Amino acid sequence: MKGGLYIAAAALFGALLANALLADPGYVALRFAGHLVEMSLVTFALLLVAAYFAARLLLKTINARKLWRQAQLERRRERARASLARAVLELAEGRWENAENSATRYARDAEHPMANYLVAARAAQLQGATQRRDEWIARALETPAESHAPALIMQAEALIKQKQLPEALAALEQIELRKEQNAYALLLLARIYRQSGEWRKLQELEPRLRSTRGIETSVADETVAQIYLDRLKEAGASADAAALRAAWKEIPKSLTKRADIVVAYARAAMACRQADAAEKELRELLSSQWDEAAVQAYGELHTEDPLQTLERAESWLPEHSEDPTLLLACARLSVHAELYGKARSYLETSLAIRPRLETYQILAELLDQLGERDRARAVLTDALTFALGSRAKLPTIRQRRWQERRQRDRRR
Repeated sequence: MKGGLYIAAAALFGALLANALLADPGYVALRFAGHLVEMSLVTFALLLVAAYFAARLLLKTINARKLWRQAQLERRRERARASLARAVLELAEGRWENAENSATRYARDAEHPMANYLVAARAAQLQGATQRRDEWIARALETPAESHAPALIMQAEALIKQKQLPEALAALEQIELRKEQNAYALLLLARIYRQSGEWRKLQELEPRLRSTRGIETSVADETVAQIYLDRLKEAGASADAAALRAAWKEIPKSLTKRADIVVAYARAAMACRQADAAEKELRELLSSQWDEAAVQAYGELHTEDPLQTLERAESWLPEHSEDPTLLLACARLSVHAELYGKARSYLETSLAIRPRLETYQILAELLDQLGERDRARAVLTDALTFALGSRAKLPTIRQRRWQERRQRDRRR
């Protein structure tokens, strides 16, 4: 449609121009090197058009070889792109051997050969061919690229999976040396520090984890939580109240609401004879989120006012009346408050809901101290049955026959 309009417009313009030139064709005179060339305007215009097309033809002739090479290069790259796309689809379909072959067939012609080699490395890994995987990763690292972070990350992942942490650390440190910002590489680095117990290095890495784009606060919290858990446990093990206060003060606000952090602090505080501080933190945690470990720790508190602590635990019973852990915690606190009848009731109710060896043991010990030794032995028998899963099946012992055998044994 547009071509037709252009032709019509050109024909109309030509007709108008021809009509104008019939009356006066125009005159052009050119003088150069002592010669005078005269011609009409129409002839001059036609010569200009011919010169233009001749120049274009000459340029195409000169650039023909270069254009041919570019066309060949583009065809090879297109072939490599198609091969990579096919490899990705084959990888997703589980055809790993085909994917490896497709990815590497035209890898040298690819615009970014690293991608081809990394797809081949992934396919080899899925086949269990670790040696070929390492070879493809090595080739990816040899290819010129703006960033080798993808290849180094894949190499580090493989080494972490094989428990070769020093080698994986060396791969990730290459990214660090090149000043390349990569969120996933940073998380892998933190993971290595966690697995190798390098808590100091992990703590030094924490500010970068929190400031790097692509790493959410919750992920950073989960990654560095072990730092503070370790410090709290260390303070509790040494019963160092000052170290415990310092560690708790330095914990980020986002972590002070985590159940495992609060429980670790509470147990450390109990070891430092600061049960009231532990009670406060556990109570605030359980008021906002229910956690079994926190409930269990609450039951182990030995505060200055055990009756008040018991009342606070019992205030949660209306909402959690069927929670065996809370019932066990109330039983422990009742024993500490010297309310042994209430403790026995809580223990028996907890066992009825969910039997646990710990509950059996506490109930048997309580009954033994109360002088109910037969009942205590029965509870221990029930505990043994629960632990084994069934009672021992023995034939019924007849009393008279047993006595006769016993008398014969004595006579002998």
